[in-house]
Amino acid sequence: MIVAIFFSLPIYFNYILIKSSVNESFFTQIFFTFFLLGAFYSFFTLKHSYFQTGFFIGLFWFWWVGLSFRYYGFWYLIPLVSVFIALFYGTVFWILAKVSFLLNREWLIKLFWVLIFTYGFDYLSPFTFDWLKPEVLFVNSFFNVDKLSLLAVILALAFFEKKYPILLLVFALVLKPGVQKLPPLDIYLASTDIPQNKKWDKNYIPYEIKNDFSIINKAIKLKKDVVVLPESAFPLFLNMYPSLVSSLKKLSYSIVIITGALHYKNGKYYNAAYIFEKGKVTIVDKHVLVPFGEYIPLPFFQKEINRFFFGGASDYVTAKNFGEFNIKGYRFISAICYEASVESLYKLKPKYVMALSNVAWFTPSVMPSLQEMLIKVYARKYKKVVFHSINGFKSYVIR
Repeated sequence: MIVAIFFSLPIYFNYILIKSSVNESFFTQIFFTFFLLGAFYSFFTLKHSYFQTGFFIGLFWFWWVGLSFRYYGFWYLIPLVSVFIALFYGTVFWILAKVSFLLNREWLIKLFWVLIFTYGFDYLSPFTFDWLKPEVLFVNSFFNVDKLSLLAVILALAFFEKKYPILLLVFALVLKPGVQKLPPLDIYLASTDIPQNKKWDKNYIPYEIKNDFSIINKAIKLKKDVVVLPESAFPLFLNMYPSLVSSLKKLSYSIVIITGALHYKNGKYYNAAYIFEKGKVTIVDKHVLVPFGEYIPLPFFQKEINRFFFGGASDYVTAKNFGEFNIKGYRFISAICYEASVESLYKLKPKYVMALSNVAWFTPSVMPSLQEMLIKVYARKYKKVVFHSINGFKSYVIR
């Protein structure tokens, strides 16, 4: 339990800092570094049940996954989903421990876990969900998030009783990432707070639309270059509403407008980002969907599951590739919610990422904190700048 608590404290502390609008500082870095060192030192030095450690890490990190069931009338499934996820990660740690014991030498067992924490969890992605990233613990600490830093720090803590761990820690401190420059664009990132139980309410949608236009007009008055609204800011198939599209096109002569909305094309449903600029509109569809949220990642019973849990709604369809678009000559990668935490997106060439999210499905929880930390990992690793507009949490820029 103590090991799992150390592994989880950075996520919760980060949540408190964001909610209280406290900026990163030398003192916050001390706290995060202490949690990081405590996590791996306790893992390698304390006697603990590997199953129990994995179980509680899975529980503390991902207990919120089932919260979306509240909005489909299946609130009683939330604890079952949480326990199932915790059991999965408990089993993973138990299996890894059994494998490590076959090595039969303490130093080999420790080295095995060092490699697992550094590289192994990159391959643990059930249904594409790979949010258990040890790199998250390095975010906001004095150390970088690259693999060499991970290897040096975890190796030092695994063999802390030897002569050279301090040198490894010093070496890791020297490895600092380069920071990508911001584009010369004055971007207004909207933060909205529409509760999920109202988000798709037909009676509430007119208020949301009115609020969207109010945000756009405010950004125009502030003489911003770009205004960005969150995922599904327009909770409808926007391309099916010509009058709304026409109004947005007119406003786009004064400011570039980026907003989330649904997209209907050839009888198929897409989650999309709409970019309005100089009277023209570009629609970028989502490429990576949320498993069990936007599609059922099973080779069977998709229709039956959709009928039982989601009222017969069809799965969304994906674009063939991640979407990209230009704003005043600068190239951006489109990332809609879950996509912003997909590592392969950050391997693309454009330096800038425009992310739109609706995290109201999972609030109140630490999900937005974990997502923000994952985005920091990838942004720093691949030298990107991420602009993130969010419904249900504070919007931010990461580089």
